[in-house]
Amino acid sequence: MRGIQPIAVSVVIPTLNRHKALERALGCIVAQQLPDDTAAEIVVVDNSVDANAQALVARLAADASLPIRYVSVPKPGIATARNAGVAAARGEWIAFIDDDETGGPHWLAALLAVARRGEYDAVFGPVSARADDNLEIGPFAAYFARGVTAEDGGDVTHRAAYLGTNNSLFAASICAIPGGPFEERLNSIGGEDSLFLQRLVNEGRRFGWASGAEVTEWVPPRRLDWAYVRRRRFLSGQIRTFVHEMASPRSRLSVARWMMVGVAQAIVSGVLSLLLEPINPPAARHHRIAACGGLGKIFWMTRFRGSLYGTGLVS
Repeated sequence: MRGIQPIAVSVVIPTLNRHKALERALGCIVAQQLPDDTAAEIVVVDNSVDANAQALVARLAADASLPIRYVSVPKPGIATARNAGVAAARGEWIAFIDDDETGGPHWLAALLAVARRGEYDAVFGPVSARADDNLEIGPFAAYFARGVTAEDGGDVTHRAAYLGTNNSLFAASICAIPGGPFEERLNSIGGEDSLFLQRLVNEGRRFGWASGAEVTEWVPPRRLDWAYVRRRRFLSGQIRTFVHEMASPRSRLSVARWMMVGVAQAIVSGVLSLLLEPINPPAARHHRIAACGGLGKIFWMTRFRGSLYGTGLVS
């Protein structure tokens, strides 16, 4: 029986003040169809100061087909929450999914199938985007989806800068780092996952792709705003650069390379946005957003960093 088997995979979900989204995410995970010899557990990390998700998790755990464990982490921060999830996980593999994401019934099995081939230390899958509250996402979709494609089982290590922990699976052994694998200095801005991935790349770790492990990110109405997208893209640009400053060994050559990419991107996309505005406003908007990403790569230093994660937001 599964109950006496070693746990193959722990699914970690950080959450903060999003009960409706959390319930939806947990619903998809308990519905996962796994091989009979594969035991799984769910670890919910509640990052609220008052443990306000505890009652919801207890209610859902009572009838769930998978064990759901609740961890309260009142100290705010996405990296702190992820580290607590890793510390609590008992599986051979640790999967991450955000509380605003859902996957189909074979999501977890698809990740595990690639992982069990033995070629990779971590596995990632596609992320598509839909608007929450029955809204149409329209042109916003591309900015919340994962812009990586590869064949099933393919090596995506070279695409590490464009990956993240949302929809991912890691060997628990590579997460066993004193203090946790995620840098808590990045609790508010994000990028803790990008830094962890870069550190793994520097160690020679390899990343695989599970094309059948797609998840949907449900974008709340407050994020369907072009000002938010520009801010998000600026911060993403900063992350591209500063992970190489924070990684060990530090690579100033990589920092300089990303800054040069940022200069070219800001100039080219900035000019195109001006030229296209009178004739093709959507294209002009796209280039303005790209220019923001370029500026982030240039102005990556601490004094220019804002905060993407705060009250009510985790992912």
